[in-house]
Amino acid sequence: MWSPDEIASLCYNHFNKLPKRGKPEAGREWTLLAAVILLTDSSDHKTVQKQVVSLGTGTKCIGQSAMSMKGDILNDSHAEVIARRGCVRYLTEQLHRAVSGQSSDVFCPGAERGKWTVKPGVSFLFFTSQTPCESSFMSYMLISV
Repeated sequence: MWSPDEIASLCYNHFNKLPKRGKPEAGREWTLLAAVILLTDSSDHKTVQKQVVSLGTGTKCIGQSAMSMKGDILNDSHAEVIARRGCVRYLTEQLHRAVSGQSSDVFCPGAERGKWTVKPGVSFLFFTSQTPCESSFMSYMLISV
């Protein structure tokens, strides 16, 4: 099993291991932290392996005047959105591994040929260091549904 404090500690430890470049200046600046954690139950269901598969920081959206229709500028850099983007990339990589016959931590063949399913005992948890602001949370939820 896991506790909320254990998940928070796992995420903060992961963040603290990253290089200092781009992090807020201690005592002067701050940022939000969001992460997606892969939870894998052991076969006996007594332990859970926890792994941060995506982590994001940030609190900003650029103004409408700076947005680009070409997709070459990141419009929303809220922590939740960055963590979600990283998770989508991770899942895409894991599906590619499964399809190409490599080991995947997430996917296994489904009941029908060409279909894939999440492995038994695998689940995901979303962590955020602060309640998301309405705009980033709504865009996160709309994209996820």
